[in-house]
Order: sequence, then structure tokens, then C-alpha cells
Amino acid sequence: MFFLGLIFMWLLLLPDFYLYFKLRDLYYLVLSFFLFIYLFSIIKSSKYIFLLSPFFIAVPFYLYYISIYHTHINEQILSIILETDYQEAIDFIGYKIFIYLFFLLIWCLGCIHFFYKHYKSPLIWNHRSRLWVLVAGTLYFTLTYIVNLNLETQAERIISAPQKNDFLAEEENIYLKDLKKTYPLGLVISISDLIKEQKKIVFAFSKNKDFKFNATQNLNTTEKQIYILVIGETSRRYNWQLNGYPRKNNPLLNQQKNLVNLDNMLSISNATRSSIPMILTRKSADQVYNYNFPEKSIISAFKEANFQTYWVSTQQKFGNFDTSTSVYAKEADQVIFLNKANYTDAGDYDDIIIPIFKKIINQKEDKKFIVIHTLGSHYNYKHRYPDKFNIYTPSLNNLDKYSLQNKEYKQYLVNSYDNSILFTDYVLNELIKALEKKNEVESFLLYSSDHGEDLFDGECGKSGHGLETKNNFEIASFIWYSNIFAANHSRKVETLIKNKGRRVNQTAIFPTLIDAANINIPNYMFNRSILSNFKDYPRLVLGGKDFDLAQYDGICKEIK
Repeated sequence: MFFLGLIFMWLLLLPDFYLYFKLRDLYYLVLSFFLFIYLFSIIKSSKYIFLLSPFFIAVPFYLYYISIYHTHINEQILSIILETDYQEAIDFIGYKIFIYLFFLLIWCLGCIHFFYKHYKSPLIWNHRSRLWVLVAGTLYFTLTYIVNLNLETQAERIISAPQKNDFLAEEENIYLKDLKKTYPLGLVISISDLIKEQKKIVFAFSKNKDFKFNATQNLNTTEKQIYILVIGETSRRYNWQLNGYPRKNNPLLNQQKNLVNLDNMLSISNATRSSIPMILTRKSADQVYNYNFPEKSIISAFKEANFQTYWVSTQQKFGNFDTSTSVYAKEADQVIFLNKANYTDAGDYDDIIIPIFKKIINQKEDKKFIVIHTLGSHYNYKHRYPDKFNIYTPSLNNLDKYSLQNKEYKQYLVNSYDNSILFTDYVLNELIKALEKKNEVESFLLYSSDHGEDLFDGECGKSGHGLETKNNFEIASFIWYSNIFAANHSRKVETLIKNKGRRVNQTAIFPTLIDAANINIPNYMFNRSILSNFKDYPRLVLGGKDFDLAQYDGICKEIK
């Protein structure tokens, strides 16, 4: 009878059982089971099981989410849930909502009956096996904590070196990462992380809240305007057809008449955390690792010039080191995070942006500035495109197990990466098509990836980003403009075309967008705008190395 009651209580582990049957990863199921038994060894009696009622009630919601995305809920998802209104929830669940509510009611009634029964007739664990579990569990968690604390200390020593900072920053936190993938303890950890990240963003945002660009717009026209900055992800220059890549993975963008490809654009950093602030602010390249830059971003400059501003993202809102991006997103009038999974799991594709974008550009405001942050080609590559874009094969779609760090899978990795570029081509072209339909609007779109990627190039045995190689810094970038923009700013367009092959880096993005929109900022010179006759400048990477004068080490071409 005791074990029968215990089995019933294991209903709390339904999310873990479901994921086991989906992913066949026994480790997390065993860990969840052990945590549950360890908890019961502490409380000894099932009389107090009602204290876990919030987690029992949350089981149906949790099951619904993981049935779609096949991964546990984390702080990213919790933040989206908190920012989701009633109508968005209805749209997400669909017409079956009343069926779900009916089963939820039955589940809640069953839980109430279960709690009442165990409160009146609790199960007591008096067998000496309880002590064995209690001792074993306490030893396990104590040793795990000590080991993780030691690893964190070592990581902090490495992170103190700026050039290694971001590579480690993008890796999942080693502390508690396994426990975070269990239920219900993982939900508790995620809620805790959500609170911490919200506090970090509020604090970072408050530091610059009083900063002003004093930006105004100098215009002799009353036309409606839309300016867009699209931040790509892990999109290296070499693998784009626009830059001479032999595969036709930019078939749509390649046909766009008003598109100017920037075939010599450079990232200043090899990781998202530090490259995004370089794209969004006036920070100088030698300050790339300074995360206390005392200015707001280009979003606020457009905002001061009476533009309605938007941040639309399929990236994560949080992460161990993501505040450097999220704090700037917070400056926008409307902030929309769309992806309901994390980097390592298959969630929504970037095309989820398209209907949101169309809705925004059709809203009544005359002047709009939109920042779109995509997932692009971030690993896992096969999660970045739907099946119909699985053109280059064999790809990672054909494998169950593989590794980004194993050269044996090079061809699979390259094919999936190129498929992700093909899908990016589709998404970006759809945004441009939507703008083309706005015949009366002056539109300007600048696309730039945050950093590049290595893909076991030649004899090089390295892949991924965070590396100090040429392919980590040479990125895809282009500008598209509407016919009205070309008519109103013909001289700027002529200069842009003349400059398309010149050596530029991400410090050119802020002045180019400001220049395009005719925004004036006191005491600010547009000396790096691609729309102007700028002078050549040293393209610093990694906080101080001149990319164009650097020597390269070994077959991977690492910058010395």
C-alpha cells in the first residue's frame, strides 16, 4: 500500500517521464526520481505533500509546453509567459482551449482529493532505507556543490581575460544545469533565475536612464518612414551567395534591385554578448569589453527624434550574460520576444517574425524604427530551418547524434549551416517584400550579423564561434532601400554604392542609420557612415588588434 501511494505521488514526475520517452535520455529521469525520493526522505510523511500543490497543478501546463517543444521550461519561457496577454495565450493554444480547461479542472479536482486523503491518512517512511537515501543524497548534493563552486572559480579566472570572456559567457552555466532540467526543482531554479535576470536588467537600465542624445530629425519632407536594423546571428560572410559562395543560398536577395551588399563588413567581437552593444551604440572598438558604457543605444536616438520604436526578437531574453543585449531592448516602446525555446532546442523559426513585422509596419504611426534580432544560424543549425529548406544534404537532419566539435561531421554541419542561410534569405526577402508594398513609405533596412563562425575550414580542426580566427570576424551584411528613399536621397545612395566594397566594421552601423534618417545629434560627426565619404580607419578586433594589419597563426588563421 505504501509503494502504491508513492507511485501515485510520482505523477509529479510526469513531465520527466514524457521527456524520457521523447528523447530517451535516462539520466534526467533518474535524477528527477532520485530528487523526489530524497525529498520524501526528508519530510518522511506524505501528510505535507499538499505543500507541493502548485507544482502538481502546473503539470498540465508543463506537459502542454514540452509536448510542442520537447524541452523543459526555463527563465526565457517564464519571461515570455509573464509578458503574454490573454489574446496571445488564446492564439497560442487555439480553439481547443475549452477542452484543455476541462481536463485541467478534472486534474485539479483529483489533486485536491489526493491531498485530502494523504493529509488524513499519510504514508510514513519508517524503514531504514530512508536513512540510506538521506545520507546518500546529502553527500551527493554537498559534493556536487563543492565541485561546481571550484569550476566556477576556475571559469572566473579565465573570464578575466577579455578575449575569452564571451566564449564562456555563451555557454550554459555549469552550476545547477543538470538540476535545471528536472521537474519540479528545475522550475524553482528557473523562477529564481528569472528574478535575478529581471533585477540585473532593471539595474543596468537605470544606470543610463537619464542619458539624452538630444536628437532631432532634419527633414524637408512629410513622407512616412520606416527604418529597420536586422541583427543576424552567426552568419559568416564566406557562406553567402551574395559574396561569391558557389551554392545558391541567397536566390531571393540576389534578385533584389535596391540591395547593396557590404562585402567587407567586419565584426569587432567573436561573440554575441559584446558584438550587440557595438552594433547598437557609439562605443568605440577599443571599448568592446567595457560593459559600463554610459550611453543609451540607437533605439533611444530614434525615439528622441519622434520615431515609434520596436524590438522584435527570436533570441533569448535572458541568459547568464545576456543583460548586455536585453538592457538595450528595454529602451524600445514595444519589446516582443517570440521564441519559446532556448538555443539548444528546436523552437520557433525566424519566420515567426514575418507576421509581427507586417502588423507593425501597417500600424498608424508615421515614423517607425524597428530592431529585429534573429536566431539566424546559431548552433544547432538544423533547428534554424523547416524541413522544406533542408536542400543541401546529407545534413544534421539525417543524424540522431553528432557534435559541433567533431570533424567527422563536417559535411553534415556545413550542409545544415548552408540550409540555415537559405532560410535566412527567405525571411529577409519576406521583410523586404512587405516594405516594397508600402509604396508611400521611405524605407531603409540594414542587415548585419553579430559575428561569424568556423566550420572546419580547410585543414583547420576548429568549429563554432568565440575563436580568434578570420571567419569569426568576417560577417555578412547588406543595405536595402526603397524607391522613395532613393529618390529623396540620391546622393547618399550613390555614395553607398561607391562604398560597398570598402573596409568597414560594426562601428559604422550607428552613424549609417542616423545619417540615413537625417537625424541630428549635437557634436556628433558621421565620420563612419557608409552613406558618406568617410576616411579609412583601423578596424580593431578583440579590444585592440588591427584586423587588416594582423598576422595569422596556423591553418585556422588565428589572429596574432
